Amino acid sequence: MRNFLSITFLSIILTSCAYRPLINPETSRNPATGENIAGNYWKDLHACRYIHKQNTPNVVKKLRMSDEYTFVKKCMEGYGYQVLR
Repeated sequence: MRNFLSITFLSIILTSCAYRPLINPETSRNPATGENIAGNYWKDLHACRYIHKQNTPNVVKKLRMSDEYTFVKKCMEGYGYQVLR
């Protein structure tokens, strides 16, 4: 019983961690101007998470039909980041 509780608690903790993409700051460039955009990483990451949160219906979230990982990765690539994972 104790193992079951510890495994359950650990899995809840690990699944609640949000996805944070790993980028290559040297090759992350603005598609329009070509300037380095690595300094805007946190602003852009939170913007992508906010867009996903605001535009995904609650029913889709509860049924886990929306994948935040894929959306955030594509969103960050759209901003011009070179996403490694």
